[in-house]
Amino acid sequence: MPELPEVETIVRDLSKPLCHKIFAEVIVHDAFVLRQKAGDFIRRLKGQAIVHIYRQGKAVIVSLASGEFLVVQVMMTGQLVMDGKENRHTRVAFILTGGRRLLYNDQRRFGQLRVVKRLDEVGYLNVLGPEPFADEFSADYMRENFLKSSRPIKNMLLDHTFVAGIGNIYACEMLFKSGIDPRRPACRITKEKIGILHQIISEVLQEAILHRGSSLRNYRDGMGRKGSFTQRLAVYGREGCPCLRCGDPVRRIIQAGRSTFYCGHCQK
Repeated sequence: MPELPEVETIVRDLSKPLCHKIFAEVIVHDAFVLRQKAGDFIRRLKGQAIVHIYRQGKAVIVSLASGEFLVVQVMMTGQLVMDGKENRHTRVAFILTGGRRLLYNDQRRFGQLRVVKRLDEVGYLNVLGPEPFADEFSADYMRENFLKSSRPIKNMLLDHTFVAGIGNIYACEMLFKSGIDPRRPACRITKEKIGILHQIISEVLQEAILHRGSSLRNYRDGMGRKGSFTQRLAVYGREGCPCLRCGDPVRRIIQAGRSTFYCGHCQK
């Protein structure tokens, strides 16, 4: 599932070609991905100018001149691609003034698109914790919340009410680089380790954005290209392969229904 680096890459790719353009036409091929009736969705977008596009958590938010918002959650297999060719997975096509088009493709149709007057109409956005790059997401904030929880640290990082946008791939990478066992209860993480983890969270996300995200299966950036951070993953998806630090085999366990990859020797 696309995480913060992938969604941020999409937003950056789309910002220049979309901003100040107008939705000339909106073609809904499959209304299953909409969270409102197709006619209402089209009516509220057609003829509207795009003021700004940004990311909140794992959601793409397009501000419209009407004061409303187009909110896109790509979820597992969703793609937002400029000027691509329509295919059998194209669910919505947005035709812009000037002839360019933005396609929403979604193989498994888990994504969600909606036009809202207020962002608090979207449940996901109501419960998001702070962004990882925000000042409020400090080492002190992490420590205060960790002390209240006996949940495994990996589960805390995946909790979007604690921090927005971190998913399974990057949680595994952050804990490996921090030398923290993903099974360790959050309340047992030392102050020193919390400081290290806080720094690593930012570093891993920034590096992943620099390399345009990780394409394991369906993810494509706003231009339809794969992200290259996949080649830089240290533990995720490397079960049985030698640890890049010590050479021990990378292990895989299941936590909260997700695969966790880690090194039993390097992560304590």
